[in-house]
Amino acid sequence: MTTTQEPLTNRSASEEHNYPTLLRIGHKYVTTLGQRLAVGGFRGPQDIAVSPDGSYYVLNRGSANLQQVPRTRYVRVNIEDEGYENDIVPEIDGLVLSEGDDRLPSPVMCVLDCAATLFNTDERANAVVAINTSGETIGVWGESGDGPGHLNGPSGIALDADENLWVVNSRDHRVQHFTRDGKYLGGFGELGNQPGQLNHPWGISVDPVDGTLVVADWHNSRVQRFSTDGTAMQIIGSPGTGVGELDHPSGVVVDRYGDIYVADRNNHRVLMFNWRGNFIESFRGDATINPRGISRLMGNPDILRQRDNIINLDREKRLKYPTSVRVDNEGRLFITDTGRYRVQIYEKLCRVLQPHEVEDAALHVDPGLN
Repeated sequence: MTTTQEPLTNRSASEEHNYPTLLRIGHKYVTTLGQRLAVGGFRGPQDIAVSPDGSYYVLNRGSANLQQVPRTRYVRVNIEDEGYENDIVPEIDGLVLSEGDDRLPSPVMCVLDCAATLFNTDERANAVVAINTSGETIGVWGESGDGPGHLNGPSGIALDADENLWVVNSRDHRVQHFTRDGKYLGGFGELGNQPGQLNHPWGISVDPVDGTLVVADWHNSRVQRFSTDGTAMQIIGSPGTGVGELDHPSGVVVDRYGDIYVADRNNHRVLMFNWRGNFIESFRGDATINPRGISRLMGNPDILRQRDNIINLDREKRLKYPTSVRVDNEGRLFITDTGRYRVQIYEKLCRVLQPHEVEDAALHVDPGLN
């Protein structure tokens, strides 16, 4: 990174906004959701929306040569994996999208609001689609173009505290603010690699602690934090494959403690940073076959015979091109493992420390961590 970027790399203590002090224990692998199936499973999973009722909505993107299912569809699942319910598919002008329908060909990311409405972007249709969890399409909005309020390759989408939407325009390197019915409220961004500039940004998250915006700056291989008026505040990460480095990050999410999770897509991993921008932990995948998958394997003798010849299961459990990351209020982390047609789930283990529980550092010697 250039010297002009240095002042933005770490937030100082003076910028702290009630971020808690954590006793970090790590993350525990919980389970994996998903089946590589066109019907009744995942095919091209892009993102996942987390519902307070324990349901999860996985946004799938069908390919042009996959004719069994619509190009845009949600699969509703739950963490117990008791079975996938019917797909949720948008409709336009009263007609539900059918197999091979290319009106909404390229869904990218999604989010769920408090009224149980799912919003997803479509980068080729230059549209935002609103559909409720019962399957009723509420609206499709967006106007193609490069001007204020226009959509040009929309990708990341996030809700703020007022339930308005922040939408990333990847192809014209901007971040824009809309009401849920598409009224333009403002925006910022320009092409470049200097602090505050963007190059094909992808994911976005609103920090729940201070309301700032955290953006995955995809082609610059970094993450940037902005105020809601577009002022650059922080740069996290730098290009590379090493510890804390990024190669075309796609998704990003900030949890209730201010910790930042980044889908480091081309490095096939997820990285975690604290609110100061310091690297904390990486995730490379720990997937196991869930009970539903085992049942399907037991019913397919050919696949069982093939698996009997596998001598290295390590690759099977690892992430491959993870696209998005999400968190829920229970401290669980959801990684959309796009290249392997599944979602891997981890549980955050930590304790929030109160001021009286943290003794003065001067009283202790360096513990020599790491």
